[in-house]
Amino acid sequence: MNRGLTQPKNQQRLVGIDLFRGIAAYAVVLIHAGTLMLYSGFPSDGWTAVLMEMSRFAVPFFLASSFYLMTKKLYVNEHQSSVTSIFKSRSERLLVPYFLWSLIYLSLRVLKTVSESGNISNLFQDPALLIFLGGASIHLYFLPLLFTGSFLIIVAEFLVRHRIRLITLIALSVMSIVIYELQIISGNDFQFFAKFGADCLAELNACSVAWQSVEKALFPDNNDNQILRLVLVAIAWLIKCLPYVLLAMIMNHPAIKKRITNFHQKQALYCLISAILISTLWLMNLFKIFYFPQSIYEIGTAFSLLLCGLALSNKVSQSSYIANLGISSFGIYLIHYLVLTIYITVITKLAPKFMVITPMITILLITTVGFFTSWIIVSNLMKYKTISKTLFSA
Repeated sequence: MNRGLTQPKNQQRLVGIDLFRGIAAYAVVLIHAGTLMLYSGFPSDGWTAVLMEMSRFAVPFFLASSFYLMTKKLYVNEHQSSVTSIFKSRSERLLVPYFLWSLIYLSLRVLKTVSESGNISNLFQDPALLIFLGGASIHLYFLPLLFTGSFLIIVAEFLVRHRIRLITLIALSVMSIVIYELQIISGNDFQFFAKFGADCLAELNACSVAWQSVEKALFPDNNDNQILRLVLVAIAWLIKCLPYVLLAMIMNHPAIKKRITNFHQKQALYCLISAILISTLWLMNLFKIFYFPQSIYEIGTAFSLLLCGLALSNKVSQSSYIANLGISSFGIYLIHYLVLTIYITVITKLAPKFMVITPMITILLITTVGFFTSWIIVSNLMKYKTISKTLFSA
């Protein structure tokens, strides 16, 4: 997702992946712009709902690209890169920005609550949520999710070291996808909101939960066991990330890697069409036309776009703008919610003027302005080494 989680500075950047990182960052901004508009009382319609659903490929793509680059190190530097060094590097580049941005967003929530003469004690009722699960802001959960998934580097290193056959990796990938889908359909997948529209920081046990059926079975009279809650969330995240890690290993396997390096624009187009087709099938599922597995949607779109990005990287020349977009994407992800909140707060006061614009155009305008504002801010802040390293891991 960011420069720090990709490759050393002296290596040539993958321009196609940088491009799709930027597109995925834009999609995240669009989703949160739509959510904030909805909570602010802006009108919505079916087209804005479709647009938001079509944008949900973003986090799966970030997971796929991150684990692809993580497992790539195991194959490229099989005898030089240790699991410890890889995990240590990823930990530093995820945890420092996570805690700093959690502090920033929590401080802003405190200031807002105080200005509204509210009770700030409600913000601190769920310490586990705030500290470990990204409760300071809705989008920060991705960092502990990615950090938890990074523990799977141990599994990946074991498989690479024992030179597991490609067919075995494929079989393990299929099994992991089935397990992930079973977790989803059983209602035990990670849920940021257990109750739609609930204020996560105001209601205990209202959000950031997983495997609640297990928790209730183990502690029927006590559903507030925070250690068990964190363990179950970690298990859900590991199950979610395992297919991404195994499929990333397949893509980095020498037999497959050789084929991917020969991809060009034709294969890139096929991969893009595949991603669009899978997203369309997912929409059919949402509209109750027929069932389509969520796991296939997430993983299928993510790796189709990843393959498309790799194919473009083989043929498209380097671009300073696209490289900057790729480097800034992590920062855009982290800062965009703050930018959107400011814009939508101002726009809410001007709401009557915006009511004449269709909801779809409104969300696209806010998203575009919010995205480019975030990009400009991040790009300029990254000129300062300390800020770049601590806030954006660049």
